[in-house]
Amino acid sequence: CLIVDDQLNVLPCSSEASLNIQTIASKTEEASLTHEQIELKKLCNSLKETQPIGHLIECCKTLDQGKVLLKLLDSITDKAFRHTCSITASRGRGKSAALGLAVAGAIAFGYSNIYVTSPAPENLKILFEFILKGFNTLEYQDHMDYDIQYSSNDHKEKNVVQLTIHRPKQHRQVIQYIQPNESTRLSQCELLIIDEAAAIPLPLVKQLLTGANYLVFLSST
Repeated sequence: CLIVDDQLNVLPCSSEASLNIQTIASKTEEASLTHEQIELKKLCNSLKETQPIGHLIECCKTLDQGKVLLKLLDSITDKAFRHTCSITASRGRGKSAALGLAVAGAIAFGYSNIYVTSPAPENLKILFEFILKGFNTLEYQDHMDYDIQYSSNDHKEKNVVQLTIHRPKQHRQVIQYIQPNESTRLSQCELLIIDEAAAIPLPLVKQLLTGANYLVFLSST
């Protein structure tokens, strides 16, 4: 193995030479990234010392998703009750994934009563998938730190409808699905997630928002 410079002069196999090779490789890798990927990487690096936010941002696949999640987490840490954050984007842009990671963040920041609603539990598969992904990133363990409850309808595929978090030396926390017409169950709510709001009748959405003393995250197309 020979190590040469730009003029094809043979270089000694020193640690400095190895360091130069690593630097060139790193620059080559960065050059292959898109502008958006570079900006997402910068965002992740800027939050490495801000945990658990940094870990959750690292789960994002796009810069837009990372920015949305950061804004949601800002509202969570500010405890901006009676405030509604609305996310509007076309299908497949990662809205439900960002909401799921935000819910995991809310649990990490001590929220106790979180409700999620959508036209049906099966519409929340991605949301719950990313809540659990967030838990995994934050090193929560199934059965040890939380339990999963599934729908009891034997005629359909079982869907997650509740997560109960019971970490040692922490208070009990619950993430629970409710139907869109069950706004009366929100008296103890701290955070409400309305996913696929466009598919819920407008009067029901208004009932969920009217007089809300809780933080609301709403997604729609």
